[in-house]
Amino acid sequence: MVAFGLILATVHVTYYWALQRLGVGPGVTVQFLGPVLVLVWMAVAQKRPVPSPLWLAGLAALTGTVMVTRAWDVGSLDLLGVVAGLASAVTFGAYLLVGEHLTKRLSPVTLLTYGFLVAAAFWAIAQPLWDFPTDLSTRAWIGLVWVGVGGTMIPFLATMAALKRASAGVVGVVASIVPVVAAVSAWLFLSQSLLAVQIVGGLFVVAAVAVVQRWGVAELEGPLDSVR
Repeated sequence: MVAFGLILATVHVTYYWALQRLGVGPGVTVQFLGPVLVLVWMAVAQKRPVPSPLWLAGLAALTGTVMVTRAWDVGSLDLLGVVAGLASAVTFGAYLLVGEHLTKRLSPVTLLTYGFLVAAAFWAIAQPLWDFPTDLSTRAWIGLVWVGVGGTMIPFLATMAALKRASAGVVGVVASIVPVVAAVSAWLFLSQSLLAVQIVGGLFVVAAVAVVQRWGVAELEGPLDSVR
């Protein structure tokens, strides 16, 4: 549980560091190496059979994410940004794997409650509360609440609920739909346009999710402990 809380604390900060130093496209893409790392871990470390359709879906989802985010559109290759991005990919993968393990014993609500308490305690030590800026505008506070609840707690709760029913590899590939949803939302609500390459990339990710649903889930059913 402590490890899970520390993962929650680090997966966010490394992700935001990557976004800050690499830009949104490259930063998001590097983190979504995480689902592929999960498949590798399942096959190599856990000796779990990963069906071929799931490998194909994982690679297709990663390719589609690169296209949707236009990851090649980076001003300069920032070494610290790349390290932060890779760290976010590793911690994202660890979050899925440890979450899968713990949801066999705990409910998603219980798991996230204790996990976020550990994460909060970590940050209270790493960056004491009196060091946080308080002179923020009302709009900024509303944005922070939305990111904390709508962009973190609710999606993480949904992810833990999914991990209770499917493997970390399956959930990780399905989670790759996030950049596609973000791109479509920006197109619908922020009047941003999508290039042809982004549309094709989105179709790649949707196809990957469909492959997982059709062929990947059933072959990975079964308790994790029985594999171990």
